[in-house]
Amino acid sequence: MVFRRVFTILICALISACASSPKSVTEQTQVNTSLPINYQLFPIEARQNPDDIFALSDAQQQEFAEKIELALKRGLPKHEALYQVIESKLSSFTYYGETLTAEQAIRLNRGNCMSLAIVTTAYAKFLGLDYSYREVSTLPIFEKKNDLILSSSHVKTVIYPEGKTRQDYLKGHVDAIVIDYFPSQDNRDGKRLKVSDFISFYYRNIAADALVEEDLALAFNLAEQAYQHDKTSIEVINLLAVIHRRAGDLASAEAIYRAGLSFSEKSLPLLSNFIMLLESQQRFAEADKLQAQLDSLDDPNPYHWLEQAYIAQNEGDNRKAIIYYQKALTKAPYLHQAYKGLYQIYLQKGQRKKAKAMLTKALEWTYEIDERKQYKYKLYSLH
Repeated sequence: MVFRRVFTILICALISACASSPKSVTEQTQVNTSLPINYQLFPIEARQNPDDIFALSDAQQQEFAEKIELALKRGLPKHEALYQVIESKLSSFTYYGETLTAEQAIRLNRGNCMSLAIVTTAYAKFLGLDYSYREVSTLPIFEKKNDLILSSSHVKTVIYPEGKTRQDYLKGHVDAIVIDYFPSQDNRDGKRLKVSDFISFYYRNIAADALVEEDLALAFNLAEQAYQHDKTSIEVINLLAVIHRRAGDLASAEAIYRAGLSFSEKSLPLLSNFIMLLESQQRFAEADKLQAQLDSLDDPNPYHWLEQAYIAQNEGDNRKAIIYYQKALTKAPYLHQAYKGLYQIYLQKGQRKKAKAMLTKALEWTYEIDERKQYKYKLYSLH
């Protein structure tokens, strides 16, 4: 499942807000007082009902009911029948970067992993089955659009047998089906997620998409709605700060960054973006202090450091990239992607001996045939 986090944002011009009916100043202030969001920045539009995310059309409900009925007649319990329907759908499903509602994803037969999890949830709700989500730490996947770098995350959907709940599962009283759309031996299970967390992720995803399209008003509305569903999400707080910054409200952006750091001083993306804001204002002493704080962190998740290394390398800051790749390898010496990144940097610097050593290590920890061939070819070219 894909969740979007926004990193390394460059300043750009203010985009015009969409036409809508603004709330009064009093109403806007009452929406939230815990985070210094500037509700004068854009009008707050009518909120979407979160239930609409999982809604199915009448025709889709009928089609699903017919498929489930066939599976039930073969003796499958409901949660296994649901899994079978999802599995059959994947054979013709087009993986597409857009985050869609259940109705849209089924109708268009496409979507990203988030869309597939939404479809799974819609089916579980239709059958009256309990479900939950679990975050997964996995290799970061980046895409650069305009002046934004987006990072993807991953989640599993857990479906419980009829009449059983997550609590039964946690007590070990019942088995459940875990639906992981992109399983990998490198994945690490993270925290369990509430439904409200998942809904927040959905709005965060489409807010990031709106930001890519430079629709700041829509991005603001969606990010704020994500925040209302999870006020502890550092990723959402980071996104709101980015939106304020791009809209030209640097003071509010800074206030939001500081508020976010009061919740968590160990958020790498939040620190990274805040440092960038300070540097854009030539406040280098403050930026250096935060950079030292970031560099001294002992985040146990190697993928977080790998993310920061990718970002630094993309910005051409090889010094930082080397530090972060090495931090990732300290936590996980098997990350051949980090060795590959170091190889690229050393080769660019003309340090062929070091580049060769990194490729050798990458090859040592690589088991995919195509990747091994690629590394061997690069090693051969260095002789």
